[in-house]
Amino acid sequence: MGIYLNKDEFENVFKKHIKTSVYSLSIKTLFGDRMARKINYNPYYQRNYVWDNSKASFFIESIILGTDVPPLIFFNTGQDIEVIDGRQRYETIKKFRNGELKLNIKGLTKLTQLKNSTFSKLDSDIQALLDNAKIRIFEFEVINEPKMDAALEDKIKKEIFRRYNSGITPLNSAEIDNATYDDDDITNKLKEVLSEKPELVESIKNRFIGKPNNNIDPSRVLQFLRRYLVLSSFPITTFATGSNRTEIIDLLYGVRSNQTEDPGELCRFLINNLNITIRLIDRLGLENNKLINEALLWAIFILLEEGVDVSKLEATETIAKVREYLSKHQKDFLSEDSHHYRSIITRHRTISNLFAEIFCFNYSLYIKDEGFKHKVKDMRQSEKDAKLKLDELSSLRVQKPEPSLIPIEEIVSELSGYKYLIRPSYQRQEKINQFKASAIIESIILGINLPPLFIYKNEDGIKEVIDGQQRLLSILGFLGKNYLDETGNLVYPKNVNFKLKKLKILKELDGYRYEDLDFGTQDKILDFKLSVIEIDSALNENFDPVDLFIRLNNKPYPIKENSFEMWNSFVDKEVIQKIREITDQNIDWFFIKQRSQSSSSSDRMLNEELITLLSYICYNALKRKDYTSIGFYRRENKVNCRITDKKDVSSILEKISTDIKLKLAFLKCINQIGETIEILKHKLNEKDLKLSLNELMNKKDTNTRYLVDFYMLFQIMQRLEKKRLEEIGFKELQNKLAIVGEEIKSPRQLEEGISQQQYFEELLDRISV
Repeated sequence: MGIYLNKDEFENVFKKHIKTSVYSLSIKTLFGDRMARKINYNPYYQRNYVWDNSKASFFIESIILGTDVPPLIFFNTGQDIEVIDGRQRYETIKKFRNGELKLNIKGLTKLTQLKNSTFSKLDSDIQALLDNAKIRIFEFEVINEPKMDAALEDKIKKEIFRRYNSGITPLNSAEIDNATYDDDDITNKLKEVLSEKPELVESIKNRFIGKPNNNIDPSRVLQFLRRYLVLSSFPITTFATGSNRTEIIDLLYGVRSNQTEDPGELCRFLINNLNITIRLIDRLGLENNKLINEALLWAIFILLEEGVDVSKLEATETIAKVREYLSKHQKDFLSEDSHHYRSIITRHRTISNLFAEIFCFNYSLYIKDEGFKHKVKDMRQSEKDAKLKLDELSSLRVQKPEPSLIPIEEIVSELSGYKYLIRPSYQRQEKINQFKASAIIESIILGINLPPLFIYKNEDGIKEVIDGQQRLLSILGFLGKNYLDETGNLVYPKNVNFKLKKLKILKELDGYRYEDLDFGTQDKILDFKLSVIEIDSALNENFDPVDLFIRLNNKPYPIKENSFEMWNSFVDKEVIQKIREITDQNIDWFFIKQRSQSSSSSDRMLNEELITLLSYICYNALKRKDYTSIGFYRRENKVNCRITDKKDVSSILEKISTDIKLKLAFLKCINQIGETIEILKHKLNEKDLKLSLNELMNKKDTNTRYLVDFYMLFQIMQRLEKKRLEEIGFKELQNKLAIVGEEIKSPRQLEEGISQQQYFEELLDRISV
């Protein structure tokens, strides 16, 4: 039976054999001895624990503040309870209560006084706040007799896991800022000014943020401008470290915002700076370089703030001098490693040296300020103020109602009226694509519970959608229904009347619109009950919907599509176990990222992914000889290579579950990769396999390896006849790799009519003898 059940099997399971319960438990009960014995928070299909301390601290802060958090999804097997969704949240609470997690200042946005605290160091009243916090739980349970077949139960659990994880679309940093600064006077004035200057907005996007014609979210423009309003107050040597960078920018912006009496004047100053910089960039006539442009904007902003006359920038001789200088210093503005400490300092110092000469201005304090750390300390909360704030916040904890179950038909009807606001100003733009929207509709038809909607009923009685906008827009779009937007106009979602696409279970409905469905299926959709949690302002006078929006949507490290973290959740168990077995057997020396012994270090299964990709390449070489697994491409005068289409990897792995011949063939390739690794091992210095492999790959940094290194090594080894592969020595194999390496670093002129792809494949064929 395949991992993706057919319609009848799946519907039968969810209609007759699966019970869903919704309830809440206090953290103290949930992590008590009895429940802890029953709960398995890391079943094999789950990914590893990946949250870092800052993400974990943000989550613990949310609980202490009384903020709602997403529910845990359990599967009760009768023997134990498996965490299907929420392993990261569950383990974070467990680690904190067990003293394994220390709160990190980077993750604390409101309770910064709790930095470096462990659970045992918290005041008893704060410990009680956390222990008494309620966690919502959705529990699935098999209720049939006799007991459901274990293989079928396993497939059901995996399907639920996949559906709860594949639809996550986390907020990016610009969207978080858009919500955070929703009521900020400076931001709102910038929005107003920029709405009248669309050509300036496009110029900002093209010159400072992305490539021309890229579709860039307007919130990113505002985020960029807010940063440049305060970057002159952030010494570059401190900024370049990256340490607490976001927190310090927020602190600096808060100070600037509080000290600004006239936001309009400040915005005009910033726009003037932008216009001067953009005019200079245009007159220079150099190839567009975002790093040069940013540094110029920074240097000119400082001059204008200091009252320096910058009219010299209009002079032809100044333009020529700047152009000549930048042409000589092109190496200081290369995109490669541009985020590194030295690169950031170098490019800003390069520009400041030029402008210091032109304008007789000293930039040294803007490059390095020994007293800056004391300024930051003064900006942070004092211990006294922080304690007072905690007392205040604890009294404002949200009165959390239990979720209501409301039919889709009723909610859709309300959304077209004035009592619902699906797009409050802090919400993101419509993000969900047709595939994810189709998956939501499929889940509804199959009767699979969706995550709850969070609604805030404000003082005017308007119901603001805090979390669930994308789900609602998917439903409205499929039904072809409109809704009342924030301007009071009836509008349709972007995906209105979309066709269902790439369904996993109900494949026979692919290409169907709502009107194409039979009446019975239409009724299933309209009768489906959404879980709704409504927070009433009348009961929560000081509740901040923006804060809840950020905490619910700022999902750290979502599972990436077409990655081992996702493959691990749905691929045949035997295949996954074999991949993990080979990974673990060789992890001390054969790795793409060295596995840390620290419990706080995240492991995103990159090493398992490496074995999977090598096996995939091997499979294609044996069974799909005409398919190009690895594509060569040019980047910054270098040639690199990568998997041509990682979606194809997912497709092959998905088919393994329903095609026994494919499964056996792929298992054979996994074993072949294991054998090749074993042969490689015997060619290395057994006293230090890791160092020896780095030497073979010509890697000076023992902890920095790239997929291309492994692809090239295995492309050569897999082209060799088995006897030749066993006989070839370390030096000869190293020389072959060196030949390819030199071609990658500085590829010779390709013959006319020969593509890079053909050239490098022929090169590999030539040296693999």
